[in-house]
Amino acid sequence: MKRILLALLFTLPALFVLGQINDSGILSLLKARQQLKGLDKQELQLKQDLKLLEKSVTSLIPTQRDAVTKQKLDSTVLFAVSSDPSGWEKTSKDQYIYDSSGKWVTGIYYNWNKVSNVWVNATKDEYTYNANGKWDVAISYKWNTTWDKDAKQEFTYNAGGYATQIIFYDWSVSGNDWVKDTKFVLTYNADNTAKEFIVSSWSATANDWVDSVKYEYTYTNGKLTLVLVSSWDADAKEWTTAMKYDYEYDAGGKVVRNTYSNWTGASWMPMMKYEYTYDTNNRIATETRSDWNFVNDWINVAMYELKYDANGNNTEYYTYKRENNEWVKQTKELTTFDLNYTYADLILPSGYSVFFSPYTLATVSGGLNKPLQEIEYTWNTGTSGWDNKTKNIYYYSPGSGTGVVEQKADDASAIIIYPNPVGNSFNLNTSESNVQIYVFDLSGSLLLSKQISGSDPVDVSFLSEGIYMAKIVTDKATVTRKFVKR
Repeated sequence: MKRILLALLFTLPALFVLGQINDSGILSLLKARQQLKGLDKQELQLKQDLKLLEKSVTSLIPTQRDAVTKQKLDSTVLFAVSSDPSGWEKTSKDQYIYDSSGKWVTGIYYNWNKVSNVWVNATKDEYTYNANGKWDVAISYKWNTTWDKDAKQEFTYNAGGYATQIIFYDWSVSGNDWVKDTKFVLTYNADNTAKEFIVSSWSATANDWVDSVKYEYTYTNGKLTLVLVSSWDADAKEWTTAMKYDYEYDAGGKVVRNTYSNWTGASWMPMMKYEYTYDTNNRIATETRSDWNFVNDWINVAMYELKYDANGNNTEYYTYKRENNEWVKQTKELTTFDLNYTYADLILPSGYSVFFSPYTLATVSGGLNKPLQEIEYTWNTGTSGWDNKTKNIYYYSPGSGTGVVEQKADDASAIIIYPNPVGNSFNLNTSESNVQIYVFDLSGSLLLSKQISGSDPVDVSFLSEGIYMAKIVTDKATVTRKFVKR
């Protein structure tokens, strides 16, 4: 998929935005590593380092709109091409749950079991927030007949709300406790731009943190021009220069070149270079990667091309590789958008970005639209045509949970709750084998979250008498239904 920078919904450069670190950039680091397809290990590490920690960890809760226009991203479902090249089969699903104020509190990730035709739990993330609405603690779980603890992150902020420390823990099954793993320590300049970022690892032997990597940031005329990377020499007990990233800008302030170099002990050796071009609207048009061939020359390796609609949505994304001194097609991704909804009309997981490039984010005012579907294709040299590869579909529901007619798919309008009014349980008139039920009170508080087969009754005997909203998510539809509990 498109994610050198965008995909995943959670790709790194889209997460580590120039001038700001989004929440899910930190918490989804390992997930992003797995999802960034087509990048070799070295390039991936460089991109992580390059974009990491420009400012603070923040909660990206969009500006509140009225209940009629607000839409909430409930889940994304990834499909792969089936044995029939024109068909699709489910592979994975990401589900997002929010509190009544719209903050993302839970992410549940599933894999599709093709034998039993059901979604199978894989991993889960849970987030709590501090009094200022920023992430306080995030805990990850893995499924093993029950949700087992796996990892934890704790966040500390300064008076200005910028993250100064992030500690990562692993869960020890034998010790039945959290074990320290990694620590990030951040310092800032007076204008809140990143000054220094130090990564440390926990040493059980020394019972203390041991420095590992340090990033130092240099700015010229307000622009980031250099990131110097040092590694800790445990024997000499000092920092040793390891790597640097140089940024170059055009007269308009747009990044036109990033160069990554390694320190040899005597001089800087170039390793990798990215060059950018822009369209007439100052949106990134191409990104070209070159590698240093160690005989004083740059060799083109890959190119990424972006195209946009009239609203500025990135609707087409192409990848190429260099062969025989020519650019050869590799993949393309086509994204469709609902132009009736802008980014500000959406409730999304904290840090989730529908934007593509970190270099254009600073100029975007929130006018981009609601993504609906992405289809990725691979180039078939035999047929000189595009073959289906993957498809990602975004599912939404109303943000308020009350009195909103939401988007429907297929037979969504046919799903009803019965009997209604409800006694101790209710049923649904659907034959879907995988149904997710959420029950809210009229204030928007989540009271029940349960996965059922469509034929299973839903127990609501614990509810008091009153009016409630049930959000019903199937593989074909997401609908909200009101019911009365008697």
